[in-house]
Amino acid sequence: MRILVTGGAGFIGSAYVRQVLNNAPDDEVAVLDALTYAGNLANLEEVAADRRYQFVEGNIADPAVVDELVSWADAVVNFAAETHVDRSLLDPDSFARANVIGVMTLLDAVRRHRKRMLQVSTDEVYGDVEEGHASVESDPLQPRSPYAAAKAGGELMCRAYAISYGADVVTTRGCNTIGPRQYPEKLVPLFVTNALQDQAAAGLWRRHAGA
Repeated sequence: MRILVTGGAGFIGSAYVRQVLNNAPDDEVAVLDALTYAGNLANLEEVAADRRYQFVEGNIADPAVVDELVSWADAVVNFAAETHVDRSLLDPDSFARANVIGVMTLLDAVRRHRKRMLQVSTDEVYGDVEEGHASVESDPLQPRSPYAAAKAGGELMCRAYAISYGADVVTTRGCNTIGPRQYPEKLVPLFVTNALQDQAAAGLWRRHAGA
């Protein structure tokens, strides 16, 4: 297969790219990434010399770039998103552009070229979940931040394009993901880096954790 991975220079997207290229010898991957604060080409150094890999710097809200790459691909996996809740409170416009308009731009190309798309969403769309309660797909969307609302908006665009145009699109709602190469503003890497630097926030965490 030829797979277009948007947001593929980020933490989760790059892990997917490495997984595909290391385990599917017949697959080709094109990465589209705007290389904003969370995108880092160092995440893809391991596969940079692979002849089945290509990188394009660009934005998923750019119809011309998206159309050319979607026409090349057999399928699209969309990791591209603005993701941090605190950032969304300061700049909700950028979250709406990336997580709603960007998704719609991808969907337009996917339906025209009759390709399949996987939209990587988040469990944040459910809002607060009561203790001991697990969300299911039929639960209502109750986002509580501009980030979660924008991701829910992108999901609803996927649903609308599937129903209205017959677009072949699947959505996942993952929970928090942690691991190597994660951007340090996120909770776990923030505490880890603070602990390594012996900063006060890490000491507070140690007291709460009973360490």
